[in-house]
Amino acid sequence: MKWRQKHKNIIVEIISFLFILLFVYAAISKLLDFENFQIQLGQSPMLSAYAGMLAWMVPVLELLIALLLAFSKSRTVGLLGSLTLMVMFSAYIYIILGFGAFVPCSCGGVLEKMGWKEHLVFNLVFVLLAVIALQLSIKPSQTLGQKHKKLLVPLSLCLFGILTVSGMFLSSERMIYHENPFIRRYSHGIPKTADIELKGNAYYFAGTNAGTIYLGNYSSPLWVTLIDTALQTKEVKIIKAPERDLPSIAAQVRIKEPYFYLIDGQISRILKGNTSDWNTIKRMDGSVQFSDYQIIGNDSLAIKAYNSNEDAYSLGAMQIKDSLPYTLSPGILEKQVDGIFDVDGTLSYDTDTKELVYVYYYRNGFTVTDKRLNLKRRGHTIDTIGQAQLKIDTVQTNSRNQRKLISSLMVNPSSFANNGLLYVRSKIKGRYEPPKTWEQTETIDVYELSTGNYRTSFYIYKESGALVRRFFVIGDHFYGFAGNKLVRYDLKRML
Repeated sequence: MKWRQKHKNIIVEIISFLFILLFVYAAISKLLDFENFQIQLGQSPMLSAYAGMLAWMVPVLELLIALLLAFSKSRTVGLLGSLTLMVMFSAYIYIILGFGAFVPCSCGGVLEKMGWKEHLVFNLVFVLLAVIALQLSIKPSQTLGQKHKKLLVPLSLCLFGILTVSGMFLSSERMIYHENPFIRRYSHGIPKTADIELKGNAYYFAGTNAGTIYLGNYSSPLWVTLIDTALQTKEVKIIKAPERDLPSIAAQVRIKEPYFYLIDGQISRILKGNTSDWNTIKRMDGSVQFSDYQIIGNDSLAIKAYNSNEDAYSLGAMQIKDSLPYTLSPGILEKQVDGIFDVDGTLSYDTDTKELVYVYYYRNGFTVTDKRLNLKRRGHTIDTIGQAQLKIDTVQTNSRNQRKLISSLMVNPSSFANNGLLYVRSKIKGRYEPPKTWEQTETIDVYELSTGNYRTSFYIYKESGALVRRFFVIGDHFYGFAGNKLVRYDLKRML
């Protein structure tokens, strides 16, 4: 009997030693690369909201349990702690595999090289070892009732561990999507699939149709570049118009097949033509200056214009007819400071949902309307800049007061709506985001237009030292202008 008990003790000691080795190694790896470990927890699809606390708690618990396992008097408590921790780690990986997005392993060291399924198997092996060690630690002299009572403890701890991890997952999801602690969820593995050289960096998206992308050029308003969606071919067309009709250098082109529209909001002029020959066929002049325009239907335009009754900018609708009749819808844009600079932003039109989306430059807000400018919902980007941070001066010129923007904090410099999703380029760094990566990339945040909820984020890296500034989305591909290139990324993994 003594020989058998001696061998049981040896097995328990070996298992305890393996746990000590595992926990000490894992804890030291985390502490030596603490910043990276905290960032990885922050990117977890279930622990983001608790990353600050868990980054310290996990390695401390691992070292404490290793210490308990080192002494025979406290070994049983250490084994119970080991079992609970390994069950929690296993539950965490199971939830990630079944319900979460991919995140980097946050174990550190050699364990970081494992795949998620291999890591789950590894953890379950150690769960089994803990169960074996606890079973062997039961003394033969104990009654059957005492043995059953002793087995109830590890079973209860296992249930506690699973429920705790599940509760953290559910509460973290609620905090991320509804309570907005400004922790991004990055979708990894968004690959660049193609690029094409452009002549200069003054291009912008003008429209798309049947596999063709139309690009306008800020420097050459009459130029239209046609590129296939695979970024393999390129062709340049030149709009032809009578000299007396030519707009200013501020004109931009918009394409809605079979027509193109050369639009100059500064002088309230629109030239309409056919894409079959790129000749203008009609000139229309209006009475109001406008900007941020988007084609929303046949001969219909969404605009932003100054509303003298409100002394602020308003969104409106313009009919592309002889006199460019328009109506403004006050109240869609929410004034905070002056109604001019504080409501500045980007307007896009989702051709799939037939919704207009306006994203503010200087605060964490966006507005969704239907094409008739009926308000549908208001949403917030995940940063915490709820109030526009502007410094505005008033200068008197020709007996008029003119506002001048002296300084500002840019929040959302560009955006695009497509297929029920809103893509926003953000300039505000979130929690647990590595500064070096932030400097070398642009972050695109994605929101669901139907609810206004934040969905995910992804990085777009520099192209030949240039960051992506303007972008658009077609189907499941992201296109960005970076320096003298148009680049394409595949969003299938994110969608």
